[in-house]
Amino acid sequence: MNVATTSIEAYREHRSNGKLGDQAREIVEFLARHTDRDWSRAELAEALDLRLSSVCGRVNELLHSQHAEAAPARACQITGKKVNPVRLRGLF
Repeated sequence: MNVATTSIEAYREHRSNGKLGDQAREIVEFLARHTDRDWSRAELAEALDLRLSSVCGRVNELLHSQHAEAAPARACQITGKKVNPVRLRGLF
């Protein structure tokens, strides 16, 4: 079993327990489908058509619950600012 499978199984366990809300699940599902890179909060907001404030809150929840982890800092493709993007935990 690889790390991506383990992360997705942990997510599914939390999902069945009702611990993740709809937007958090949407973000995790998106990250699980797009593992080729890490994502800034602004990039997630644009890709998912969600408000940035909603994405920020949900990403913080995912970081706290260890579904997601911080990736190395880089420039955001939306804002051009240096950011700490996120990815599913243990994918890289």
